[in-house]
Amino acid sequence: MDIEKIAPKSSLLTPELEEQLQGVLGKLTGEVHMACVVDLADKPSVEMAELVRHIAGMSEKLTCQFYEPQEARELLPELDSSLLPVTALYRQGQYMGIAFHGVTGGKELNSFVLALYNVAGPGQELDRRLQKKLGKLTQKTELKVFVSLSCHHCANQVIICQQMAAHAEPIEARMIDARLYPQLVEQYKIERIPMTVINDREVVMGVKTAEEMYQLIKSNQ
Repeated sequence: MDIEKIAPKSSLLTPELEEQLQGVLGKLTGEVHMACVVDLADKPSVEMAELVRHIAGMSEKLTCQFYEPQEARELLPELDSSLLPVTALYRQGQYMGIAFHGVTGGKELNSFVLALYNVAGPGQELDRRLQKKLGKLTQKTELKVFVSLSCHHCANQVIICQQMAAHAEPIEARMIDARLYPQLVEQYKIERIPMTVINDREVVMGVKTAEEMYQLIKSNQ
């Protein structure tokens, strides 16, 4: 997809927010690539594409590329491109198990920026014992974290799950803005958020600590 079809600035980033983000993005030590699958006839896709391009332009450590759904199905089979828009993070060409379905505005802007920080480094601190336990995981685990952009607690659950994904290759943590996908609200009977679904088997309500999430992941392997 031609990047010039996407505006280089996002209305979601005020000058004040941009200044705050610069403080975090200026600390990045490694590089992160953002792959964004969008339908430019869809308003949320346009909003997310503009946000991704804007953020990518704020740091030389960040790059981005945009894909149409059919193109993504062929080139990025690791992503679920049926739920648009979807933005995934890559390091040195490897999918890091971190994806965002929806527009990361509102409270979720924090989770998106911290995901970049955790993938690029130096990243948020994680208990050393927990890091060792995460390093021993071998079975794939999918965490679907259903959120609302107005939720005051949802971003914390997304951040915890995606921080774990950044440290453990078998974990995939996907933020999903429930309001955009009514079919999933019906499928998973979503009434309260944040709601995390582990391997499509266990439903976890509210915000959990990293240690609590690790124990839940272990019990679902």
